[in-house]
Amino acid sequence: MTARIHLLDFLRGSAVLGMLVVNMPWHAGDSMARVYDPDVASVAAWLSQYLIFDQRFMPIFAMLFGSGLLLMHRPEKPLGPFAPYYLKRMAILLAIGICHAYLLWPGDILITYAVCGPFLLLALHLSPARLIVIGIALKMLNMAFNQWPELYELTVEAMLFTWWVDYGDAPSTINQAYAGGYGDLFRYNVWRNQFIQWTALPYFRVWNALGFMLIGMGLFKLGIIQGLRSPAFYRSLAVWALVAGIPLVLYGIVARIGVNETVGPYLGFTSELPLSGITFLTGCAITSLAMLSGLNILHPMLPIWWRTSIERVGRMALTNYLMQSVLILLLFHGLKLLPFDALDPDALFGLTVAVWLIQIGFSRLWLSHHDQGPVEALWRRLCGPNPSSAGAKLSAA
Repeated sequence: MTARIHLLDFLRGSAVLGMLVVNMPWHAGDSMARVYDPDVASVAAWLSQYLIFDQRFMPIFAMLFGSGLLLMHRPEKPLGPFAPYYLKRMAILLAIGICHAYLLWPGDILITYAVCGPFLLLALHLSPARLIVIGIALKMLNMAFNQWPELYELTVEAMLFTWWVDYGDAPSTINQAYAGGYGDLFRYNVWRNQFIQWTALPYFRVWNALGFMLIGMGLFKLGIIQGLRSPAFYRSLAVWALVAGIPLVLYGIVARIGVNETVGPYLGFTSELPLSGITFLTGCAITSLAMLSGLNILHPMLPIWWRTSIERVGRMALTNYLMQSVLILLLFHGLKLLPFDALDPDALFGLTVAVWLIQIGFSRLWLSHHDQGPVEALWRRLCGPNPSSAGAKLSAA
């Protein structure tokens, strides 16, 4: 059991750190696609964020979230008092997410996870095959809405939002909000969260996250996520996922080059390609399995200091996720040490590495004196004791 917990911590830590590469352009600006001054370094960083990181680590994090339910409560046992406990846990996570989205960064994912959580209870007793099939179906719906937004507009948006939602005018531009005081930023966040968070839930957030969570539950029941399969299995899964997924990812990247106003001319390709969105997302979903397999293979091979450093980040995943927003907000708004929406991808990657090092060091220091991260400890204290077994509680920590 101890080795399995270490592996899951390693996966969770890798996911938290990996997601920051993709989140950083949205923390530090208003577009992941923007390159102000294309050169070898900035274009290489721009390409690598799509080739390696985008939609690769978020699926792993979502799959681990789904697996967490199975760690806290075994499906063969009746729900009993566990269901109220888990719903309370999700309600507290929702409150944390709302504070994060409004006070720090509208790109928060915790709200989505908290909304998805109760649906996982309904899937607790499903077979691995059904979990994976339903998860894939939800992910396909997410990709269809992404590729054909008019499909969403004519169905979900027309039924739920069009007839009554009015976002109103933005109180300022995002650049003005970051240049002003905290009150200006808070008012902008309140306006932006209307569509970044709430109406986006049935547009792309829930289908994407819940799909991967259910897939994660299925893979956990098959012993894949927690490293119970042979090294040969993970090598084969990685190879097949790369063979199937990389061509789709490359097509999606070329399509992004073709429509990018600076990278396209720099690389000499300015054509628009069809079905670029659904192709890229399909490739990313497939290659996320290669990333999961690769991390399973890599975990026992790494030097112990490297492995344990990532595991500590994973033990404090919620704290570190929120800390990223605090650190970056201080740099770009509170202290105004860096210009907002002005850095190219290579500079943002350098900043990401700096945040990684801070979080690795902080996690090591904190866990040398405490059993878990500060936000994790608060969450557990507010939830109360898990009515399931002590072993399950330890596994889910």
